[in-house]
Amino acid sequence: MNPNSFSPKARWDRFEPEIAGFNPEALNERIEVLVNFKHTRIFPKSFIWHDKEYQIEAITYNWQERIGQALVNYFSVSSAGQLYQLSFNNFTFHWQIDKLIS
Repeated sequence: MNPNSFSPKARWDRFEPEIAGFNPEALNERIEVLVNFKHTRIFPKSFIWHDKEYQIEAITYNWQERIGQALVNYFSVSSAGQLYQLSFNNFTFHWQIDKLIS
């Protein structure tokens, strides 16, 4: 094996997202979310952040990503003229606000 061919980032268990994916604009704060479930889909209706409740007017986009054992559902939502990115971790059952988009 060529010692110069080894890449520590080639293995998922050696990847450190908090270092490699550092984003100074990320909030990553735990929040409380009121949701509706319809069949296998999640529809966030409102969230509480810093002791203030935000009514979700629209879900503008949603997607899923697998991070290790967790399946994380992401939601881009609008509330009072602002866009927020929320996420739900299906492994820990925690909601968080990831970022304020605009």
